[in-house]
Amino acid sequence: MLLPIIILSILNGLMLGLIYGLMSIGITFIYGTMKAPNFAHGEFYMAGAYASYFAVTILNIPTFLTIPVSLLAGFALGYVVEQFLISDTYKKKIERPGEYAMLTTLGLSILLQNMIKEFYSPFMKSTPPILPGTVPFYLVSINLDRIIVSIISVVTLALLFLFIGKTKEGRSWRAAAQNKIGALVAGVNIERACRLSYGVGGALAALAGCLLAPLYGLYPNMGYWPLTISFVAMTLGGLGSLKGSLIGGMIIGLAHTFTASFIGPSYADVGMYAILIIVILVKPTGLFGRRD
Repeated sequence: MLLPIIILSILNGLMLGLIYGLMSIGITFIYGTMKAPNFAHGEFYMAGAYASYFAVTILNIPTFLTIPVSLLAGFALGYVVEQFLISDTYKKKIERPGEYAMLTTLGLSILLQNMIKEFYSPFMKSTPPILPGTVPFYLVSINLDRIIVSIISVVTLALLFLFIGKTKEGRSWRAAAQNKIGALVAGVNIERACRLSYGVGGALAALAGCLLAPLYGLYPNMGYWPLTISFVAMTLGGLGSLKGSLIGGMIIGLAHTFTASFIGPSYADVGMYAILIIVILVKPTGLFGRRD
């Protein structure tokens, strides 16, 4: 029957879209203040997956309880990267800060991948499902872990937008993202805002890694795929737009599942790139982007 396939494609697409939205918002959070892409974003995702895996295997705790561990690992990694590698770009010590940030994060990406290969294992690992089992829904059965992943994603996104709109730190980030010089004149601590952006961006990517590790496994080069998804979703939504990144992620999630279901899994990315090309041709700034 065609209807069950459509229902499953929609449900799985929405679940994936929420995770893609988390990843894309993470990289947009960083881009907003730094105005340079973070090519190590995929390794922040990897850090969350491996933090969850080590917590499960070493501490023998359920996958669900490793979520705070992954969040902390991602935030700490992002904070440290900004503190020691990126902060010079806005302290005017670097002649070409954008190029420096791109090359530095690209080098960090390669370094972290090879560290996992050399010091741990080059082979794929996996973590147990967050919650095993299925529940019936109309004509289909839904995995419980996908439901839990979707709920966690929605709660995280709600808390993030609440943080940005209602807290002093969130408003400081928005000011720094809109105009660093103006924010500095208004008394915003730019250094703190930039550090926060890397920390929060790292935490969101790490959370996505933790949530998807039971579904897709984890391995040293796993960061390439989420990095690509994040960039495409950010471009679809419009550079610097958090709302656009979320919607871009949802579009990609649905495009992936429908293309995989009706054309074939090996063509899953075709739908994503087709939509990207159409959007760029029609609206080069993205769905919610603005011209400078």
